[in-house]
Amino acid sequence: MTTPVRTADETPQLEAIARAALPRFRLDPETPITLIHRRENAVFRLDPGGGEPPWVLRVHRLRYRTSTEIRSELGWMEALRTAGVRTPPVRAGADGDGVQTVAVPGAGEARDVTVLGWIEGRSLEEDGSTGAYRLVGRTSALIQQHGRAWTPPAWFRRPTWHVDALVGPRALWGDYAALAALSADQLALMHRAADRVRRRLAAFGCGPDRFGLTHGDLMPDNILVAQGVPVVIDFDDGGYGWYLYDLATLLAVKAADADYGRIREAWIEGYRAVAPLPDAHLPVIETLVMARLLLGLGWMHTRRETVMAQQFTDMTIALACLHAERLLAEEGRTP
Repeated sequence: MTTPVRTADETPQLEAIARAALPRFRLDPETPITLIHRRENAVFRLDPGGGEPPWVLRVHRLRYRTSTEIRSELGWMEALRTAGVRTPPVRAGADGDGVQTVAVPGAGEARDVTVLGWIEGRSLEEDGSTGAYRLVGRTSALIQQHGRAWTPPAWFRRPTWHVDALVGPRALWGDYAALAALSADQLALMHRAADRVRRRLAAFGCGPDRFGLTHGDLMPDNILVAQGVPVVIDFDDGGYGWYLYDLATLLAVKAADADYGRIREAWIEGYRAVAPLPDAHLPVIETLVMARLLLGLGWMHTRRETVMAQQFTDMTIALACLHAERLLAEEGRTP
């Protein structure tokens, strides 16, 4: 079992930054704010009242995304909205910039803050039907199809999820091998699985028919259905990566689920209703699921002070070990 890491509660400092940011976005400094979750970013709901709809304010995690990367995220979301993929509207600051860097005495380093429209909808996480997973696949295809045709501005910067960004000491969420909760046997298993992932992804390659701009974390809770129309949220991890990684992010948390195969096929069916997906690409799915699980172990290490990491580290280890055994059992049977 993992041992909880005791850290000071930063909520008062984050709330102070959020409140100090309100005038920057032409919002009353007394606007009611409510912390709704904290994973990478601290996310607050704003309720201005007076007939104005709610907003979402994000206080961004330190040193996770640069200001330019966050501006790129906002610009990409706006481009998708123009192309017909619904995303939350972006609220610009009083100076026209959607990213405001805010410092508050006693609250630590300055943080980037953004404000997006609140979406009143039902998360696909509450559904779980074949149709819901088909919709996730369809939405992935729409986002990726847009990325293939879109020319980003020259200043556009988003992370690239190549193999080193997913697995090992340079992984963007952290190195799986640094997770103290892994036993010696589990760590040895992860090393063997990581070697398999590297070899398979190197063989698969990064051609334009399989690697490009994609959401990178399209879980069912990142799609809200509002008035019957899907709205995509949380592009924080969006960037350049393998197109099938979107499916891998979904399947990784379902690795022990009896419905794993149903979910996989529903996503593929939904994707193919919008964009081509060659059969020859499908064998790499299980490799990308393993890459996602290894990346998740790194996240559990670098975010070990968070409640989420303390709650889900043991489960993530169990899923990673299960899938690693499954993947390695294929050794010698697949190229």
